[in-house]
Amino acid sequence: MVIFTQFKNIKKGNEKKLFMKKFFEKWKLDALHVPLVTAYPAGFWLLLGSVEWHATTLTLYILCILFLSFSGFVETGGDSGKEIFFGYVYLTGALFFSAAGLWMWLI
Repeated sequence: MVIFTQFKNIKKGNEKKLFMKKFFEKWKLDALHVPLVTAYPAGFWLLLGSVEWHATTLTLYILCILFLSFSGFVETGGDSGKEIFFGYVYLTGALFFSAAGLWMWLI
């Protein structure tokens, strides 16, 4: 909560950029880790939660699978071993969510 109040108090564009740069450096966030903090929690919430499958939740679940697939395909073409490893983690997650969603749908 403190982070958001500090961000609201910043008025100038350069100060916002410096604040975000310090935030990402402090928490060591990288664009490579975005699917880990977005698609995986949403997919597990939809899969394990007591949510009725309507068109909106089904669309969100499909988007999670597509986002993991796209991220995995992009990262496996990377140069470093870290990118390739996370690419395969994302592709495995997409395969798992696809199979689990199909299994839940058939039951």
